[in-house]
Amino acid sequence: MSAEVAVPAGSPRSHYRVLPGRAFAASLLAVILAVLSPSVSWGGDTITEFSIKGENTYPTAINASPDNLIWFIQFNSNTLARFNPENKELKEFPIPSSSSHTIDISVDRQGNVWLAEQDVNVIAKFDARKQVFKEYIIPFKGLQPISIYASRNGDVWALGWSNDLLLRFRPDTEQFEQYTIPTKDSSAYNLTEDKQGNLWFVERAGNKLATFDPVKKRFREWSISEGIQSAMGTVIDSSGYVWYLQMVDNRMVRFDPKSGKTSMYDLPKNKGTQGMVIDQKDRIWLVQSTENRIHSFDAKTFKIQTYDLPTGESKPNSICADKKGRVWFTEAANMKLGMIDTSKIQEESKKLKVKIKTTEKLFR
Repeated sequence: MSAEVAVPAGSPRSHYRVLPGRAFAASLLAVILAVLSPSVSWGGDTITEFSIKGENTYPTAINASPDNLIWFIQFNSNTLARFNPENKELKEFPIPSSSSHTIDISVDRQGNVWLAEQDVNVIAKFDARKQVFKEYIIPFKGLQPISIYASRNGDVWALGWSNDLLLRFRPDTEQFEQYTIPTKDSSAYNLTEDKQGNLWFVERAGNKLATFDPVKKRFREWSISEGIQSAMGTVIDSSGYVWYLQMVDNRMVRFDPKSGKTSMYDLPKNKGTQGMVIDQKDRIWLVQSTENRIHSFDAKTFKIQTYDLPTGESKPNSICADKKGRVWFTEAANMKLGMIDTSKIQEESKKLKVKIKTTEKLFR
């Protein structure tokens, strides 16, 4: 059996306990309230930055809820934070497991936040309405979840970095299932879902694009190239094309699941890409930590725009898009949230050249 425990604000930090059978912990910990005010505007109010109170919180993984609340991890302070763009209110919720090393978050259709707690081998749910954490210890030793995704049907999926496992968690029964990725030492990363409910991800060390059919419980894999590309992504546009980034050759890649064909678009020289997201207008956004900039790539017109961040050495880390057309990103070095108002973007872009490639189908 599981339970939820509400702890009044200001209560001391508690740690999860290992219970007989299915292990979990649930607690509501100290809630810290603040109001963020815009600190910097740039480019005709295209980019706005919001300063986060506190010392060296190091904001990282970020995601938007269906009601346009912005959730992100403050890595060094081991907290989940919620930012309301309308009233500029920030709330912080300490994660129950100390030193959780939470590496990724996902928001489900009900607005609940799911966390991949890498160092403690836990996935956690934060009930946004009750403001209660519930943690589930993964029964498979050493999974070390690095990517997490809340699917439309309510299942929660996670990838382990070093064990070639895809994990499914069913919240209604609190049961885990594991599936072994065919390619050994794949370093699978970046989960997403297509309209049919299939999971997609890249294998950074395996050098492959992969999908998993949850109904047939079957993987398919496609080789990316002869040389290792350290691929990252993965996003799916409104037409069903799967997009990812070839880091080594510096190309944006579009994969057609129906034909198996791949189209590649050369990007401007860059380095340090940390993450990517696609918005409702099929624009793919890349956050580049080393270059201190954001790129926008239009998946329909194949044009790109570049936005240099107003604060130098801010080290943007993670990126998401809300339903109002705003793009949000964390700035780890200077403890800020950044926001691009896409309604104020001027069309100053260039079209990229395309290379068409047909990849070999490697069905497993």
